[in-house]
Amino acid sequence: NMHLVPKDILKERVKIMVEKIGMEDHIGRRAKDYSGGMIRKVSMLMALINDPKIALLDEPTVAMDPKSRRAVWEFIRELTGKGKTVILTTHYMEEASFLCDRVAILDEGKLIALGSPADLMETHQAKNLEEVFLKLTGKKLREVV
Repeated sequence: NMHLVPKDILKERVKIMVEKIGMEDHIGRRAKDYSGGMIRKVSMLMALINDPKIALLDEPTVAMDPKSRRAVWEFIRELTGKGKTVILTTHYMEEASFLCDRVAILDEGKLIALGSPADLMETHQAKNLEEVFLKLTGKKLREVV
């Protein structure tokens, strides 16, 4: 039993979660044949299979096509709607706007802004979170050494 979840409950949770994120056609395939997006989905399912109260999802939609990305967004929204806390890291400001009730913007390892998407946009007179991010961090690209 994975994460001490009884086998019958585990099977039911896997079935439900697989359907929610559109993986039903891929059950039984070897993971080595999965795309990057599929591997991301499997990792997320493994993190959530024991029904945690708090989940940390590190860039859950990287390498996903738009349909899969939207399915994952809806799944995350469903989790938060059930009272779960989801801590999400993302480089996609649209994703942060859609999923997060609070956003922390980090730059060079330092917290430079914290608030709701609406509050951050109002405070920084921006149309969206990407504009907030660019105003706070600058538009110049930086080399990572």
